[in-house]
Formats: sequence, structure tokens, C-alpha cells
Amino acid sequence: MKYLILLLKLALFVVLLLIRLGEIDVSYLYNWSKYRSSFEFYLDTILSIALFLMLLDFIQFFTVWWYRRRHKVKGEDNFIIGVGHIYSIVLAIGLIVGLLSLFRINVRELFTSLSIVFAGLAILLKDYIANLINGMIITFSGQMSIGDNVRIGQHRGKITDITLQNIHLLNDDDDVIYIPNNVVLTTDVVNYTKREIKRTSIDFEINLKYLKTVEDLEASLVDVLKPFHDFIQEESYYLRVAEVRKDNVSMKFQYILKEPNKELERVIRRRAIRRLVEIISEREKFVDKIPEMPDDPQGLA
Repeated sequence: MKYLILLLKLALFVVLLLIRLGEIDVSYLYNWSKYRSSFEFYLDTILSIALFLMLLDFIQFFTVWWYRRRHKVKGEDNFIIGVGHIYSIVLAIGLIVGLLSLFRINVRELFTSLSIVFAGLAILLKDYIANLINGMIITFSGQMSIGDNVRIGQHRGKITDITLQNIHLLNDDDDVIYIPNNVVLTTDVVNYTKREIKRTSIDFEINLKYLKTVEDLEASLVDVLKPFHDFIQEESYYLRVAEVRKDNVSMKFQYILKEPNKELERVIRRRAIRRLVEIISEREKFVDKIPEMPDDPQGLA
């Protein structure tokens, strides 16, 4: 069905092109009218707009078809999304020029006379234009793709869409976060999907008074994840001390899944975090039971 529609479009394109070039005479449709010159003008303009739109559609279709066939891509990747963005921009420009032509407005003279106005608009819309340009850069750079698990600034999640204005990020709470492209290019970005080893990391902080030993804490976390051992590589568990402060310590509990699985990763993360809460709660009760030493033991006499 898709190729049948394409063939019909091609046939229509050829017919419209022959009419536009004068190979097919349709003047009998308006020769009888006193508005013959107007009919000729509007017919030529509408044919030009239609041919432009169809040609643009063909270019996009065959570019994507060639790319899919050459690289054996089934879904959408950054190149296909980028082609779609370019198609949208050129389509918008073409429609604006076409509509101006229908009203017999000379586009070149209009842009020349309104150059100061357009310069002012460019200054007012500089953030919007910068977002468009940055969106194209992100799309064709290949550093981030739809489906990648990333951290952008303080936000972490899965990329669901890349547009000319922002990146759509789905976090662990199923909230959709829209991050402007300008922010993406000016902040730290960590792409967990692009790295060769798909190591999952759970970052947390714990007060030193609730920490017995690092080894005991690591053993407790590994033990609580026993139901998932078949999905996690052996000997990949690692509790790393990232930073030691005066009252607390920053840690990373890491492991490697045998196969990337976003939903499984979310379940494991939830189980490990709940175990951390239990450990801190148990240690808090134990610490509270320890009597405080008096400031002046000799004064007890």
C-alpha cells in the first residue's frame, strides 16, 4: 500500500510538471473568462507550490529509504530524526514563500524592505533560533539517541524524543522532563548507554554513625539482591566510596546486568534503596540506645 501511494504521487507529480511546463494544455478551462490572466497566474503559482511540496516529500522519502537500506535501520535514529527536522524547516519556509507569492508579493523586495524588522526579530528570538541550531547539532552528532539512558545535570532518565527545541526525558518516576537544547549543550551529560560496560550505579549518602563497615554494608546489599543474581554478572558487585566528609560518606553501589533492561534495573534499584533505608533505621535505633557519656565524669562523685 505504501509503494502504491508512492507511485500515485509520482504519477500526479509528472502530470502537474507537464502542465506547469505547458506540455499539457489546460487553457480551455479559463479561456472563456475575462479573468484569464489572473487564472493563469494563480494556476502557475499553485502548481509551483504543489510541485515543491511533492518534490520535498520525495527527497525525504528516498533519503530515509536509502539510509535504512544502507545501514539496515528499522526504527528511528538520529539521522532520520534530523532529516525530519530539516524537512519541517524547509517546508515552513516554502509555504511562507508560496503564500506570499499567491498575494503577488515580491519576496526579495519584502525581505529587503523589512531587513531591519527581521534583524530585530532575530535578536528577540535568538534563544529560539539557538535552540533550533543546537537541536540540529545534537541530532546529527550521535552523542545521544532516542532510548539512551542519560543524566543531564540533575535529571536522569531515558530519552523518548529529540526535537528542535528540547529533549524529552522519562525519569524513574515516569515523569516527562523537557530539557531545552541550550541547556543540554552547556551542562554535564552522562550517557550510560554509550559506555562499553553497562554498569548500573546507585548513588547515596550515609551518616558515619549509621555505618558499621563498608564490607558489612556491601554484603547486606548483595544479599538483598539474591533473587536477581541470575540477571547480574557474577563478581560485578562493588560498593565504592566516592567521597568522605565530616559527618557522612558518599557511596556508589554498582553492578552489571547481563542484558540491558530498564524495568529490571528500576526494580533492583528500588529493592537496594529500601534495604539501605532499613539498615539506616536499624542503626539509628541501635545508636539511640547507647547512653551518652557525661561531660564531667569526675563530677558524679
